[in-house]
Amino acid sequence: MSVEEDFHHQMLDIYQHAGTEVGYWANYFLRGVKKHGGLNYARTALEKRKNDSIQKGFQALVDAGRVDISMESLVVRPEFASLFTDVEIAEARARLDGIAPYARRERVPADKVFPDELPPGPPYIEGAIRQVTVNLYERNAKAREECLSKHGYDCAVCTMNFEKLYGEIGKKFIHVHHKKPLATIREEYELNARKDLVPVCPNCHAMLHTSNPPLSVSELQEKMRAQAALQL
Repeated sequence: MSVEEDFHHQMLDIYQHAGTEVGYWANYFLRGVKKHGGLNYARTALEKRKNDSIQKGFQALVDAGRVDISMESLVVRPEFASLFTDVEIAEARARLDGIAPYARRERVPADKVFPDELPPGPPYIEGAIRQVTVNLYERNAKAREECLSKHGYDCAVCTMNFEKLYGEIGKKFIHVHHKKPLATIREEYELNARKDLVPVCPNCHAMLHTSNPPLSVSELQEKMRAQAALQL
């Protein structure tokens, strides 16, 4: 597979990731990539225009704290540098550099990953974002009950069930994980426990929180499959 073909496939993956992990199905983007090819579409999208504004799709990823799956993040990757001019790469970097820090995914040190505990210090706040922590939703008893009545007690990532593994002592034991990135929680946000919360075992819960914003369930499953393939 050539570098250009690889880039094209990665562009198609962006559509899938944005849809399944952020809930933004960029159909216009998908049609453009299929019609013109990933490389040509990206070059056109990077052209600076008078009164140019950030594209709707890019803004949706910014709002969700997931610019790591944007076209711009793909363009600046070293393996694709040969496909673009310096001007095009600079434009992609400028768009990425122009976003607020909260919209960037950061690696969380292993000794800081405690998804079952409230973090010390003041609550997170950025602009209009509510002064709450994701754990506030994860530890809400009523929300937890509603989540588990819908999804059950199997880990959404690895399918582990504590009762099946440990017997009676593991009955109804499971963590719940809040899927919605903190950066998207606004004043008018109302928790939908059946949609926004998902049951996960403590191990998978900790691994989801190794990035900020957290990894999605599908991302962590993909990492597990990739790691398992290495063991073959």
